[in-house]
Amino acid sequence: MLALTMQRTLKFIHSLSAIGLAGGLASYMLILASAPEMAEPTAYATLRATLAVVSKWLLVPSMMLVIISGLLAMIANTRFLEMPWVWVKALSGLVIFEATLASIDAPAQRAATATAQAAAGEIDTETLANLVQNEWGAWWVLLGLSVANVALAIWRPRFGWRG
Repeated sequence: MLALTMQRTLKFIHSLSAIGLAGGLASYMLILASAPEMAEPTAYATLRATLAVVSKWLLVPSMMLVIISGLLAMIANTRFLEMPWVWVKALSGLVIFEATLASIDAPAQRAATATAQAAAGEIDTETLANLVQNEWGAWWVLLGLSVANVALAIWRPRFGWRG
């Protein structure tokens, strides 16, 4: 009974944190899509500060909870340890986490700092543009990987051997 309660609790936390991650990615995209021109440094600095907050307080914590709850769910439900789709999902989850840190969070924090410097006239907008040029590509890759991870959880493919 306790094991079943633990499994359900971990599944709930995992699902809720995945929703937080999806919401964070959607928020990031919507904020980014409404970006003012870099020629308006004060407004652009505000946008960049907002993106840094979304990344720091929504995307990264949600992703950490997804990873931790997923790994704990594997331990709590030992049947998962024999299922190949679970291992593929765990590996892709770690890739998503690393990509979130390297391609979204770190650039968001750097861009927020650089934009504040641009608003103060310390750096030019071309330097700033170079910092954020691959942002949309990283966002689409993360979104695609996240959708693939959800698909693995729903369809649970066998990958050619029994699990």
